[in-house]
Amino acid sequence: MTLKVVTRTHNNKMRLTNVVYQANLNVKIDLSCLVHQLNNVRYNPRIFPGLIYQNRKIGGNCLIFSNGKINCNGACSDFDSGVKRLRRYARIVQRLGYIVRLSEVRLVTASAVHKLSGRINVKSLSRIPDFQYNPELFPAAMLRRQGIHFTCHLGGSVLITGIKHSTDLDNVVFPTMVEIKLLVV
Repeated sequence: MTLKVVTRTHNNKMRLTNVVYQANLNVKIDLSCLVHQLNNVRYNPRIFPGLIYQNRKIGGNCLIFSNGKINCNGACSDFDSGVKRLRRYARIVQRLGYIVRLSEVRLVTASAVHKLSGRINVKSLSRIPDFQYNPELFPAAMLRRQGIHFTCHLGGSVLITGIKHSTDLDNVVFPTMVEIKLLVV
């Protein structure tokens, strides 16, 4: 299993805040038994069908389901570190006696924050047809392009959510950020 992800940062002001990966362990897991073998675990099948596990050395959160599905999330420096985190959680399950074969690793979603050098000009923003801005409902402008959401706060920070592929950075995020940078006062 090789997941080649190339990320390119055009400046150091954009940082990934959350990366969510999903995979299949290809083994059925008894969660009621697993909860007694791990520390820092939450499991209540009446509220949520998965086991929530946090390992302080690995970081982030891990959701483990009885059918063998595993989700990992948390702040990462790049996309590859999210895969490494997922593999480390799978290795812990393997050390507990389960025959784990990690497959179907995929990026579910990622989010990032970008800090602009100044404030965003609202008048210029209203000329772009994709933007929505209603200060009575929400104090930030919204933009959606190809399934990626940009929340532009007038103070100059932009929250980017819904990144599904690493190619979205080059094809959607960076060109949109160049367009938004032109609106900075």
